[in-house]
Amino acid sequence: MLIFSQKADEHLASLVKAVDEVQKNNSKLGTVVVGVSGVEGADLEKLQETHKFTTPLTVAKDADGPKKYLLNKEAAVTVLIYKKGGAISKSFAFKDSKSAAEKAKEITAAAKAALE
Repeated sequence: MLIFSQKADEHLASLVKAVDEVQKNNSKLGTVVVGVSGVEGADLEKLQETHKFTTPLTVAKDADGPKKYLLNKEAAVTVLIYKKGGAISKSFAFKDSKSAAEKAKEITAAAKAALE
């Protein structure tokens, strides 16, 4: 799963915590959070220090994220869930990080389903 975020806030932290819980019991679920559009490494480091995530956090080289993903610049958070082999099984786009956090259960359910 790839989580692209234009925000590094407590709402993103809530989503990542939910994903961490799924990863504890599903070692095949690989997840990375990628900061885009102004998110700095220091922003993610601050979240990591506070929450101690198991999910890796990084910043995209391209400010708007990798071009091949065609990320919607209007979406503060984009989640791409892959099946084995690399095909995207489900995607989510949210106008703000709060909306993403509110859908954490739906996102984690889709991630579990992709593992089957």
